[in-house]
Amino acid sequence: MPLFAVAFSTNSVTTGSVQNGIETPLHIICDGNIYDTKTKENVVSDALKNTQCGFNDNDIVQPGPDTKLDGGLVNVNVIKATPVTIVDNGKTTYTKSAYKDAGDILKQLKIKVYPEDVVTSELVISDFQDNGLGQKITIKRSPDIILEADGNIAQIRTNQSTVSGVLAEKDITLGSKDEVSPEPSAVITRGMKITVTRVTESDVQEDEVIPFETVNKNDYNLYSGQSRVEAEGLNGLRKRVSRVVNRNGTLASKTTLSETVVQAPQTKVIVTGVKPYGREDLWVLMVEAGQKYGVDPVGMMRVMYCESGGRVNAVNGGGYKGLFQWDGSFHKWTAIAGVPDDYFNPRSQIFATAARVHATGGWKAWSCKP
Repeated sequence: MPLFAVAFSTNSVTTGSVQNGIETPLHIICDGNIYDTKTKENVVSDALKNTQCGFNDNDIVQPGPDTKLDGGLVNVNVIKATPVTIVDNGKTTYTKSAYKDAGDILKQLKIKVYPEDVVTSELVISDFQDNGLGQKITIKRSPDIILEADGNIAQIRTNQSTVSGVLAEKDITLGSKDEVSPEPSAVITRGMKITVTRVTESDVQEDEVIPFETVNKNDYNLYSGQSRVEAEGLNGLRKRVSRVVNRNGTLASKTTLSETVVQAPQTKVIVTGVKPYGREDLWVLMVEAGQKYGVDPVGMMRVMYCESGGRVNAVNGGGYKGLFQWDGSFHKWTAIAGVPDDYFNPRSQIFATAARVHATGGWKAWSCKP
């Protein structure tokens, strides 16, 4: 800010209201020139307009331009505004200011600048033609960008030219696996968003339980509804090494590198009885036939009870006979099964039935099903 000396009158200068028509003597120092005059204006700024000094809003006036005049001698010091060219991010404006320091000029003109903006000034004459020596102020605006890093999102200004420069300016250090978008060499543009993703990798060893399986076995010698544990189950143990990748503290991927079974699981075996109560003589034959032909003896038992009620000598209308109510095809299947050709022989009925079910793939020949 310019420095100058002002000699003040011993007469009072008030800021209160006065009536028009009171004549006030002025001693004016205007850019080194001295004028003595009188005025009936109420305030300094209006008084100056009627003098050789004149008054511009951007002049520096002491006392201030709104100072009231009440008839007492007032010493007024004026520094006249000179031409100023403002080039603000390429946009040129012509104005005036009495200040010489670029910061004071911008403040007076209410032009806001940020700490990251670059302000330069120079004395010029070519821009002002006949207006004399002036000043040119150039403002290079730092672009505003968004920076997201370490859980923070901030809108910042920077005069750095590349992404890497911004990171260095903000003391953001990158780890070997960290990612930056855009890439560090990218040129800064207004409105750009820079995102830093923290990436960590680690190999983690974990113990994993291998649950045992449970299997059920039918026991033809154990009555239905009875069971026993033949072998207790035991969980196994597997050691797994995985590569874990976290992005900004959140699991991104987990890749298995190796697995080793330290202890194999042991299967639990439950034996369940399927032997029906009663007719044990027939049950023994059904188990024997079932094992020979791969037919479930429980299912055979159900069909037998459905067909004949378990009566060896059952005869129904239509000529169906015996435990499984065979028709005339019985003779063929007893021959195949190698049993006596006797409708009322339990062994013949059971083995012929098992042979036919095995050969034909099911119980299609019977209306009753297992």
